Amino acid sequence: MTTWDTDYLPPSLCELVDVIGLQAAQSLVSEYGGVRLTVPTKMPEDHPLAELLGLDTARKLSHHYAQERLDVPNAKAAIMAVRNQNMRQEHADGDSARVLARRYRLTERRVWEILSEGMPDDRQADMFSEGEAQ
Repeated sequence: MTTWDTDYLPPSLCELVDVIGLQAAQSLVSEYGGVRLTVPTKMPEDHPLAELLGLDTARKLSHHYAQERLDVPNAKAAIMAVRNQNMRQEHADGDSARVLARRYRLTERRVWEILSEGMPDDRQADMFSEGEAQ
C-alpha cells in the first residue's frame, strides 16, 4: 500500500490517523472507504474490525468512536495525488506515456494532462522577464 499525501486528507481522516495511525487508517479506508460503520463500545476479538486492524488498534478505535456512526472517507484525493506523483516520477525515470497509460488504466491523453499539471506553460509570456520590448 502506498503512503498517502496527507495534504489531501479530509479532517475526519486526519483525526482517524491520529487515533489509530496511518497504516491502520489506510487499511480501514481500503476495506470500508465510503461506508458508514457503527463502532462497538466493547471490541470483541472476533469482530471484523479487530481482524482487520488487530485487536489493540481496533480497541483504540472503539475507545474513541464508541457507538458513533463513523463515515469512513474514501481518501480519493490523497490516493490520486500519490498516483500522480508516482506517475511523474516513473515518466522522469524513462517510462513513456503509453506505458503509464496501460499501467494505470488511463488514456494517454489523461496521462499527458497529469504529467503537465503544475508545469509552467512556455506559451505564456512572462511580463516581468527581461527581453525585447514589443
